[in-house]
Amino acid sequence: MADNRKHRTVLLNPDAVVHLLRQKGWSIEDLASRAILSSGTVSAAINGKHATYWSTAEKLRKAFKLDSFESLLQSVAAETTDEETSRIHEWLLDRAESKWITASNQLQFRIWRLRHEHLSKYGRGKCYDLEGMATDERNRCRNQLLRHAEVCSRIGRHPNIINNVTTCESPQKNGWWVIDEWIEGPTLDERLRAGRLDRSLAIEISRQIAVGLNTLNLCGIVRRELTPQSILLEANTNRVVLTEFELAKLLDGSPTVSNDDWPVDPYRAPEAGSDDVDHRADIYSWARITVHMLLGKLPIDGGEASSLKAAKLPKKFETLLQQCLFASKRARPEDFALIIDYMTSWSKT
Repeated sequence: MADNRKHRTVLLNPDAVVHLLRQKGWSIEDLASRAILSSGTVSAAINGKHATYWSTAEKLRKAFKLDSFESLLQSVAAETTDEETSRIHEWLLDRAESKWITASNQLQFRIWRLRHEHLSKYGRGKCYDLEGMATDERNRCRNQLLRHAEVCSRIGRHPNIINNVTTCESPQKNGWWVIDEWIEGPTLDERLRAGRLDRSLAIEISRQIAVGLNTLNLCGIVRRELTPQSILLEANTNRVVLTEFELAKLLDGSPTVSNDDWPVDPYRAPEAGSDDVDHRADIYSWARITVHMLLGKLPIDGGEASSLKAAKLPKKFETLLQQCLFASKRARPEDFALIIDYMTSWSKT
């Protein structure tokens, strides 16, 4: 591999780093401490998407006590397509952040980092593939394509909710773009795959997720299918930002955007795909994600009780989590108020 020091940045191979972490039994926080870096810097460096400074890579090499870090580097062949040279109005395609993904509503999308043509800022662009869709099919998808922007508009500015910039059809008429503010940092899913979270960090992330969901609920919005992939963690600050609201339910009688056949999702409440759904579906998803963060793995649905006992959590919190995970929504807490109060007091201890 060519020496990239003249370029000052390199891309690290996340699989190689995760393998070393597991081999040594380290967490992200352990690696950060040994490399004398912040946990946010380490997470951002090893998520496999963003370039990191050579000096940071060198500190990681020394922490792992490697003679060379060539094995930690990605060998990435840049894609060359007409799409990458196109633009979406004043936004230019800067870098692909994902491959094509099939959403729960069966629409396919890809995430890009966009660069503003005139201003020094980036955007998070989600491009939905409309190629080959008939006009009536596009009309049928309209509410789904607009739902994310509608949710963001109703919430306005909030630190734990993504800020939507615009939503529009592509100039080529073959795609639909949802453009949000750019958040530098990994998804919670990427962070979890890198190793178990420190308990205090898990509690703080869980608290912020609850605050974000409560904000949605108070505005008459049910998130319904929250997963770690749709939770962004800002590098260096670990600020939680909820995104991907295409399948959120509006409780004001707005048209539904759900499908009859929902794919399997281990974080989704049992009733989420039915008409009988309210904010307590989000409480269930919050609890499943919190359990995953605290345990470092996700127990089978219904098997949380024994796993939580082994985690040696405060009894009050263990009981609260179990209540949130009841299959019957009527047995769960009424809202996030009690949860947020408890999480806030615990995070300060």
